[in-house]
Amino acid sequence: MYASHVATSVRRARPSWQITVWTLRIVAALSVAAFVGYVPYRLYVRIGLQQHVQLRRELGTLKESNDKLRRENNELRLQLLRVQEDDTEIERVARDELGLIHSDELLFKVE
Repeated sequence: MYASHVATSVRRARPSWQITVWTLRIVAALSVAAFVGYVPYRLYVRIGLQQHVQLRRELGTLKESNDKLRRENNELRLQLLRVQEDDTEIERVARDELGLIHSDELLFKVE
């Protein structure tokens, strides 16, 4: 019975340096795993996602601005066609925007 007791105690007891080595190995493995998992997430996923969202927002703003400019261009094209084809439109532009009058008209300035 004494021999089995000695064998059991020998099997269970480990030197403290082995425990320290395994503890260090486990800590090192966990550190490497955390580093390998966190660094790409931080560099690519998180920042990339923020940049993607910001660029999407900017794209929407630019599309709205382009649509507005496109509408303004169409209005100016129509106004140009009207001025080129219609004499009354030329007269309206001369009176309203340039302040011109006919030679037989009188201008009264009221202050």
